[in-house]
Amino acid sequence: MPGPRILAHVDTLRLAVKQPFNFRYTLWKPSHFATGLEQHSADTSWRTFRVGELLTGVVMAMEDADTLRAEVYADGAWQEADRDRLTARLTHSYGLDEDISAFVAQAEQVPPMREPLAALAGMRQSCPENLFEIAIISLLLQNATVARTTQMMTNLLDHYGHVVEFDGVTLKAFFTPEGIAGVDEATFRERDRLGYRAKYIGRFAEFFATHDPDVADHADKSELMREFQTIKGVGPYTAAIIASHAVRDPSALGWTCGTANCSPSASWAWTTPRRTS
Repeated sequence: MPGPRILAHVDTLRLAVKQPFNFRYTLWKPSHFATGLEQHSADTSWRTFRVGELLTGVVMAMEDADTLRAEVYADGAWQEADRDRLTARLTHSYGLDEDISAFVAQAEQVPPMREPLAALAGMRQSCPENLFEIAIISLLLQNATVARTTQMMTNLLDHYGHVVEFDGVTLKAFFTPEGIAGVDEATFRERDRLGYRAKYIGRFAEFFATHDPDVADHADKSELMREFQTIKGVGPYTAAIIASHAVRDPSALGWTCGTANCSPSASWAWTTPRRTS
């Protein structure tokens, strides 16, 4: 990986948020495996984004209770279209305009929920990755431990991504579909240690090279799920992860379990366990 690129400050965005909103636990998810793409403190988050061809770094903090301020750094000329693209990305990625007040009001009526709500009310699902990036992560999560997924992600970022510096932090930045489109399967398998995933990742790149990975708000989410599954290596499970995270579709469940006939559509019957001798 080449040396870090120094990003220059190019813009300040002020984004309205709907209350209730929990900044820290919306932007920082301790359950996510470490990638080097972001860094967090109690009241500030640093994150890299690809905005078109630009490498950008964003420093986010709450300016007041209803406004998230984003200081933007980039490695090239910053245009109004880039500003609009990043504004839409941040608003969508962190659900800044989602109204969750009805859910919170209902959850407050459930006694076991009161303590979690006191700490976490206003927390939203977040997915700062675009469609291509979350698709890559979904592929790497297949049949792998967190340690194995982290190893593969680190290899890909080190070999095809970038390192950037801005606002006193050094972070990695994601690669683009075009950036890996010419890499052969053997390289993905042997150098990047992707295993069987090596045969599929190039097809992900081909698909998203002709489909804008930032267009996440699709009018027909079921159609989008079908489109994802035209990619070799993407089944219902991986497509549901992409849809539930990047598209923010709460009806899409990407999950699995240890039984052969377990699926999101399976019917479950709860029974009282019997003691066996």
